[in-house]
Amino acid sequence: MDEFNRQRTWDGTVLLVADPSTGDVPATEFDRRIDRPLEGTVKMIYEGLKASCDNVVQFSDLTAFTTALEQYKDCLVFPYWFGESSRSRHGLVPAICEANDVMFVGADAYAKVVCNDKELTKAICKQSRLKTPNSAVLTSVQDIQYANYLSLPVVVKPNYEGTSLGITDRNLCNSWEAVSAVAAELFENLGQPVILEEFIVGREFSACLLGNQHDQIAMEIGGWKINGDSNFLNNRLNTFDLKMPSGYRFAFEDLKTSFQEETVEAFIDCFHRLGKTELLRIDGRITKDNEIIILELTPDIYLGADGEFCSAYGYDEKTFNNFISRIVSNSIKGYKASMPMR
Repeated sequence: MDEFNRQRTWDGTVLLVADPSTGDVPATEFDRRIDRPLEGTVKMIYEGLKASCDNVVQFSDLTAFTTALEQYKDCLVFPYWFGESSRSRHGLVPAICEANDVMFVGADAYAKVVCNDKELTKAICKQSRLKTPNSAVLTSVQDIQYANYLSLPVVVKPNYEGTSLGITDRNLCNSWEAVSAVAAELFENLGQPVILEEFIVGREFSACLLGNQHDQIAMEIGGWKINGDSNFLNNRLNTFDLKMPSGYRFAFEDLKTSFQEETVEAFIDCFHRLGKTELLRIDGRITKDNEIIILELTPDIYLGADGEFCSAYGYDEKTFNNFISRIVSNSIKGYKASMPMR
């Protein structure tokens, strides 16, 4: 695309656009604060940017950001804004940047909106020869009658959400009565289509891809060992409560040797099909027959030091600034811009 083939100038300024969650820890699976970054994470990103860039300006309001953007034509925007209930919320900051011809880190509006729709995600996976669970999308509880081709148990999920919003153990349903009850609850609380997916038993993994349009794509693949158990999630969902402060112990295990070269190539093909992405997490499960089944594509990466992406690349709180510097450098290289980083 033209914007990645022309010479760009970066003045060393980064605009961090973030909407950190405030107040108490979310109390229920429908509390949208779970989908927003923690204040501590945003602060760490800000400090990481300050350590490697000439100037960092933070915005938490899209109107203020849009108004100020005219002053920063040669900056790099670092989107970490998750928004509220709009299905296109993840694409708003990239779209504003594109409209103003300003460089930005991460996926463009198209990739973010497509990946936020679980059903559309399956089409991208299919094009890359990646398998996904059989599924059906409901626009009302009455639509369940058309989903009887699915085999129980099924997972009942909101179609436009991530971070386990709306997900508890109840969402793994062994009867159509349970499917109906959970779907009705999701419709009432989240007001959006509901997707049903056949449940996949197996080791959950995340393939973490980092790259741009010009360089080789880096990839690390791993999965959580929870309370010392590598198979903790095999027969259950990654639920809301696992994302909250708790007594669970998490350690990220390297699983790259479990994947054939053709699967790795399919992951990279998926990355390229989305266009400007830069950071992509491909979540799935490995079945007992070593089949790879993809559950989600996520360009809206949780970047905390305790998250999959940071852990997969071997960074932690002590080396977090290097992690942020690598993300910025990757984006600048993608634009073929000069790099006045310290």
